Amino acid sequence: MASIISFTFREAVVDVEYKGYLIPKGWKVMPLFRNIHHNPEFFSEPQRFDPSRFEAAPKPNTFMPFGNGVHACPGNELAKLEALIFVHHLVTKFKWEVVGSKSGIQYGPFPLPQGGLPARFWKESSCPSQNMCP
Repeated sequence: MASIISFTFREAVVDVEYKGYLIPKGWKVMPLFRNIHHNPEFFSEPQRFDPSRFEAAPKPNTFMPFGNGVHACPGNELAKLEALIFVHHLVTKFKWEVVGSKSGIQYGPFPLPQGGLPARFWKESSCPSQNMCP
């Protein structure tokens, strides 16, 4: 739903015409990744959380959570591996539930769950009481 990188700055290395506007060489431009990732031309229902939309690879330059090209995050593969390991252990070794969360995302400038994301975690074998654990 959100990328840690909401935007970046680049410099036009040549004159560029984009949708009838001239961007002169040397001007700074600010690509907004959040807008690209929520563009209905590329993703149906872009505001809905739907991991299945990535069962097929997205079109090039339509999903760039780690930037792209020579400016891509050098740690992107490590970050993806860490996230995969974290999620694996979270879903295979723990039970968990979101507690009193508000829906929505706040931007300022990075995307965060509105009001935080309070949650309870426990190992099934260490559940304090049957009444407290689903």
